[in-house]
Amino acid sequence: MKKMIKIMFVAMLFSPVSAYAQGGFVADKTPTKLPSTTQADYTKLTTVAEAKKQADDTFVLLEGYITGSAKSLNAEEYMFKDDSGTIKIEVNKKVWRNQTVTPTTKIRILGEVDHNTVAGSTEI
Repeated sequence: MKKMIKIMFVAMLFSPVSAYAQGGFVADKTPTKLPSTTQADYTKLTTVAEAKKQADDTFVLLEGYITGSAKSLNAEEYMFKDDSGTIKIEVNKKVWRNQTVTPTTKIRILGEVDHNTVAGSTEI
């Protein structure tokens, strides 16, 4: 019986550690901040000109207007314009969520920079 109690005590002692090892939410009073290299700021607006200079796969938040179709084979590609320039964007049909956007509707889009080295172009 004493052996069983010791085993249970050891299991109880290590159970909080195993919970941390499995992952999940833990209410910590001192939140840990991710290093700046992996932490993205989705609230900072980026211009089209700045987005074109960003590294591939960087997320950017743009504000401006969709001016029309990109006139490509892909019906989900559009041209996006702000005060600094124009860039091609791809918007999946699911993203629209029954919203109507016209060339006079100012919008914000969060997207990923995609450098096409073969075509020499940059898209969002």
